Amino acid sequence: MDVKTAVRVFDVINLFAEVRQPMIYSEIARRTEIPLSSCHALLQTMVAKGYLYAPGVKAGYYPTQRLLHVARDICSEDPLTLLFQPLLSSLRDATGETAALATLAGNRVVYLDVMESRQKIRYSDEPGGFMYVHASAAGKALLGALSVDARRKLLDSCEPLSASTDGSVIDRKTLEIEVEQGVKNGWHRSTGENVEDVAGLARGFLIHGEAFALVLGGPKARLLKNEQRAIEALLDIYGQIPPALLA
Repeated sequence: MDVKTAVRVFDVINLFAEVRQPMIYSEIARRTEIPLSSCHALLQTMVAKGYLYAPGVKAGYYPTQRLLHVARDICSEDPLTLLFQPLLSSLRDATGETAALATLAGNRVVYLDVMESRQKIRYSDEPGGFMYVHASAAGKALLGALSVDARRKLLDSCEPLSASTDGSVIDRKTLEIEVEQGVKNGWHRSTGENVEDVAGLARGFLIHGEAFALVLGGPKARLLKNEQRAIEALLDIYGQIPPALLA
């Protein structure tokens, strides 16, 4: 269940990330659908905490540098991403494709870290980006890492399965067969299911009982042409995860 005030804070932050300019509180309220009085109180609280400021009379509000510094300090000591960054870098360099670390956020996939391919034509995403769990290699790999009961419960929460593209698998039985086959293979694949003309490969695993996945994404034609080499690199990097971490 969402906590309304917390959701509103993030809605305001995400709105500024989208528009990238000062806004008066009535505009913020309109675009975030927060009642005027509640929005004004929320913005004043964020000002008092040092996260917003007023650039000038009637100029509205804008985030301060405090948000950047706090986020940087937090992320710089994230133990999991610090451990996986060299592995993702090696996976990207071995395949030439974008590498990522993914986990579950409710019944969606979220990227924790992304190392983008250095090629001009590449799959591009960023940490914090969401995907349907049923429409990506990452999602299938995460489902495959779960117990059968946990997988069934998660898929129940996703019904009905929505289509991101014409290639999305929206038949649950078909999806379950693909997930099981991927578990047997040791890796999962998606082809144009989340983004047209993008393919993905992923290897799921558990860390302290939580599902994570190493992910590769790239242009469909290129990744599938080099699929065997990419799978070998994916499994090699998976094998470099410290065994004590996997459980």
